[in-house]
Amino acid sequence: MAEKLVRYGIMGAASIVPRIIAGIQESRNSEVVAIAARKLDKAAAVASQFKISKAYGSYQELCEDPDIDVIYIPLWNAGHYSGAKLALNNHKNVLLEKPFTLTLAQAQDLFELAKKQHCFLMEAQKAAFLPITNQVRAQLLDKQTIGQIQGVTIQESHPGIDKIPWFHDVSVGGGAFYGSASYSLEYLQLVLKTDITDYQGQISKVGSQADDQAQVHVQLASGILANVYVTTTTDEVPSQITFWGTEGSLTVPNYWKTDRYELTIGNKTQTFKHTQASEFVYEFDHVSEQVLRGKQTSSVMTPEITLQTTKIIEDLYRGWYPKH
Repeated sequence: MAEKLVRYGIMGAASIVPRIIAGIQESRNSEVVAIAARKLDKAAAVASQFKISKAYGSYQELCEDPDIDVIYIPLWNAGHYSGAKLALNNHKNVLLEKPFTLTLAQAQDLFELAKKQHCFLMEAQKAAFLPITNQVRAQLLDKQTIGQIQGVTIQESHPGIDKIPWFHDVSVGGGAFYGSASYSLEYLQLVLKTDITDYQGQISKVGSQADDQAQVHVQLASGILANVYVTTTTDEVPSQITFWGTEGSLTVPNYWKTDRYELTIGNKTQTFKHTQASEFVYEFDHVSEQVLRGKQTSSVMTPEITLQTTKIIEDLYRGWYPKH
């Protein structure tokens, strides 16, 4: 018997949507049945291109559709909270893009509402479900291939932010660190299975504009120190995470979407690969499985991880923009 398909509606027609649709369509237990945008013609164009049966010109109509099981929300950062609240109030399960919300209070409110409505709610974090992520965790924790971990360095380059009209407005979630912090902070928690206990950082900005570079120092409960550097000013910085150990190092290029990692012991470096058509498919497989099982939260991308990450980001931005 074929596995039941969980039906997804997409709230918004952001640039990420085509890749999301590809991930859902590749998933063994998921399908896209509807998409909504603020303008019907925009939603209809996407629906026609990807053979989606329904298009809506309002988010309210999408949330009222009885044939939708999960609403995926890729709205601009400032729209995450209101979009998720609308879906949950209409008794829809929700997969909400990162950063989850702009404040800890908003995040707590959404998880409380989801519990009240008996709905599933999870922050979208594709890196949590990549096969390579599982392999990296096994190398670091189970096999201890690089020995005792001494430190972690994370660096990311995300040029081209001028294409995002609200990027320089910190009040709506603009900024280099807002845009990518969830990946680095949550990857540390997910892979090393530990909490973040301390953090501090600096940013580069022009006037009151949102940050175009950020450097954050993190301490984990295990005592490990990590350094996170994010820039939008150059594409010369290789995007990767490196774990440094007493016996070697492990580097994951483009760790949030990767299909490979590199293990260096002594003078020998090995590259391990896992072929994948879409980096999103594993996340949708997981969400649909959780929904089919009647779960309200993810067993992997837990509310605790999301809440801690949201708090850290909010705390840092309140320090960087005290009058905001």
